[in-house]
Amino acid sequence: MGMAFAKISDMKKIFISAAILTLVFTACKNNNSGEEQETDKPEQKKISRRDLSINASNAYNDIFLDSMALENFITEKQVSAEISRRLRSFYNARNYQYAWFASDGLTEQARGFWNLHDYATTYGNDTTLKDKQLQKRMERLIAEESLSVSASDKSFIRTEFQLTQHFIQYTLNAYDAGYVKRKEMERFIPFKKVDALYLADSLLNKKHKDNKYFEDVNENYKRLKDQLGRYYEIAKKGGWQPVLADAKQYKPGMAGPAVLGIKRRLQVTGEMPAGDTSDIYSDTLANAVKAYQVRFGYKPNGIVTADLLNELNVPVSHRIQQILINMDRMRWMPSRITKSTTGSKFRLRSRRPVLTTNP
Repeated sequence: MGMAFAKISDMKKIFISAAILTLVFTACKNNNSGEEQETDKPEQKKISRRDLSINASNAYNDIFLDSMALENFITEKQVSAEISRRLRSFYNARNYQYAWFASDGLTEQARGFWNLHDYATTYGNDTTLKDKQLQKRMERLIAEESLSVSASDKSFIRTEFQLTQHFIQYTLNAYDAGYVKRKEMERFIPFKKVDALYLADSLLNKKHKDNKYFEDVNENYKRLKDQLGRYYEIAKKGGWQPVLADAKQYKPGMAGPAVLGIKRRLQVTGEMPAGDTSDIYSDTLANAVKAYQVRFGYKPNGIVTADLLNELNVPVSHRIQQILINMDRMRWMPSRITKSTTGSKFRLRSRRPVLTTNP
């Protein structure tokens, strides 16, 4: 199998955000910097400090909530102490930015989570997620072709908090303890715009004391993370040089500077063996091109067309962004629910990958 990346055009509507890209990044800086930290009081030990560094200019979303609205929701719905604590922590981490709605409607993550929610309530045995009123509300919202959301609209505020409550409950029930840390869960939904390479580094190098990671319970996510590491190392070494075309296509038997450029490009990503410095389109190069074509969903004929050349010339930084986006989407893929070997909890196993990731 190979890797079929999301098209660059798909990324125009998607910010590379701290939630998408820092699934396991927990930066702790001086409290005066405004960065989110754990509170020190024993009764508040597991509540994230409000991240005041998030504002309208760097937030993922464009609408915010009043913190008192959450307190009113907790009181009105008589939410349990544990879920209340997690709700406060969740919104502190994002400075009370909406998670599931933007001004123009439901977010991509809201639609993705509701697919998981619907699948879990259909095939799982967790009755805490069953809510007919919320079900009808979401069905109406998803059916809307265009939607305008007011941050102060009580119906949207209520649905926002209900979705977060269900998301927390779902995560607690869907994974064995330790595989989705509280701070990780808070970052499952985008909240802040951050440089992709910086975030990739954080994701790849964050270590957990208990050695439990989300990729341990999501094989396809793990494959993507492995590829992220591979491309991140390429980026640290300077990436690859673009191939300058002097013909409409390239095939076995041809020769010239562009052929050598194709060889060097494929040597960087491993399809072409290192050491070949000739400018002749050899059978070895044809096999390397076929491997690359399979990865990107092209017919493996060993011919480099203009379209394939465009794929070859996409910068490594864009490839990293695409992998990170697909890692986020993998988390929201509908999954086959199976009983875990421990207790009544179940693990989620993807029915199919978002993209293939073999080198």
